[in-house]
Amino acid sequence: MPIKPLTAILATTTLAAVAPVTSLLANEPEWVDESLNVFIPHENDRLMALRVAAVYNDDEIQIRYEFPTDSPSWYHQYWIYEDGEWVRYGSGAQGQDPHGLYEDRISMLLDDGSVEGFGHYGGYMTAHEGMRTLSSAVDSSEVQAHPVLGEELGRSDVRKYLPGTRDAEPGETSWDALRAEEEIQAMQEAGQFLDLWQWRAHRSHPVGYADNNYVLHYRLNSEGRGPFTDNWDSDAEQPAWMYDPEQTGITHLERDRLFAQGYGQDDWYYLSEDIAVPFDPERDWQEGDVLPQRFLREPDGSRGAIRAAGGYENGAWRIRLTRSLESPNPLDSKTLSEGETYDVAFAVHANASGARWHLVSHPQTLGLGVEEADIVASRVEGPLDEADAEWTELQVYYPGQTTWQWLNSAEHAGQPAVQTGAIGIRDVHLSLEEIARFAVEVERQRVEQQN
Repeated sequence: MPIKPLTAILATTTLAAVAPVTSLLANEPEWVDESLNVFIPHENDRLMALRVAAVYNDDEIQIRYEFPTDSPSWYHQYWIYEDGEWVRYGSGAQGQDPHGLYEDRISMLLDDGSVEGFGHYGGYMTAHEGMRTLSSAVDSSEVQAHPVLGEELGRSDVRKYLPGTRDAEPGETSWDALRAEEEIQAMQEAGQFLDLWQWRAHRSHPVGYADNNYVLHYRLNSEGRGPFTDNWDSDAEQPAWMYDPEQTGITHLERDRLFAQGYGQDDWYYLSEDIAVPFDPERDWQEGDVLPQRFLREPDGSRGAIRAAGGYENGAWRIRLTRSLESPNPLDSKTLSEGETYDVAFAVHANASGARWHLVSHPQTLGLGVEEADIVASRVEGPLDEADAEWTELQVYYPGQTTWQWLNSAEHAGQPAVQTGAIGIRDVHLSLEEIARFAVEVERQRVEQQN
């Protein structure tokens, strides 16, 4: 399952394929160093607007997003037939993908007050030293050797987790210091996890869903079958599925058109179970033939609890996510009730960027019929899709490599406030332009110190 690195892609790309790279990188990043996992975006790409609204009725709640972007991506990772083998394009690492082959995403972390401190610090509580794509990222062999993360969960990298799941002081690197299984299970049963709604432009939206996940001792999938899996036969070392020509008129996509981002939202840029047939290895596959690396399917269980609708229109993603007010599973999702207020935080992956290269919001409050909240969910009668909503405009910004450990260290001037929980990030960092600049300064200093 070969993956072509960024340097190799740039070295071998044809002139026709370079065009979308230029448009994606119109604002040259400030600092790029693949060896250190550094891709600091241009100052014009560090702060963007996200509009959020919510409505609910007796049974369901609907979260709405509007995110303006001139370079939307509903593409993700693809297999491209080159020199007699299928090569995966679209890495999701080091900022923007050079061919635009990484999906846009909008995520929401949600809590009902069970996770102490989340309302003050939002997603910063889930970012830790050693996580993948940080300059401090732990080697995959160390993670694979860990009895829980590697041997039990089958992971090879460190992702989001809550500080309370580790047996360590707040300022200590703690990725491997998991509390006992029964302690983590008790936290989960007490609702001490973060609900994570992930709208994915490629891996969930085409089949009409967002991905339901949660954060506890790792970023975990909710119960049930997810909306995507890999399109790969590891035994035969080839894709497992191709397009059904009787339904789609094609068996594959074309590399030049893909690199030019020439497949629209109404085209078969994705591959799902209802338009696929088993891969035919006897077909005369040609140089540049393309198949999606992800295989989409109807989700079920709690993981399939969030329906998605909308799309890219008039210069912005306009998305509606709908879920039952009642938790689909109290071990991985939160119940929402009228008259209550919840803590939320948002993140946006745009411009074909993956992993940690996203923009985040300060923590916000979501109130169901509560006017004092930042985002007021209005009660309506009838279908939620037809209801008017009260919009809130937020700014999302580049957070750099700011981790929970750094926030609790002596290097951070706000360490006393963080450790006492007396005040939150919104009380100190009022200017988002300032915090975006500050995040870049801190990232530069930290990377230089580490190396």
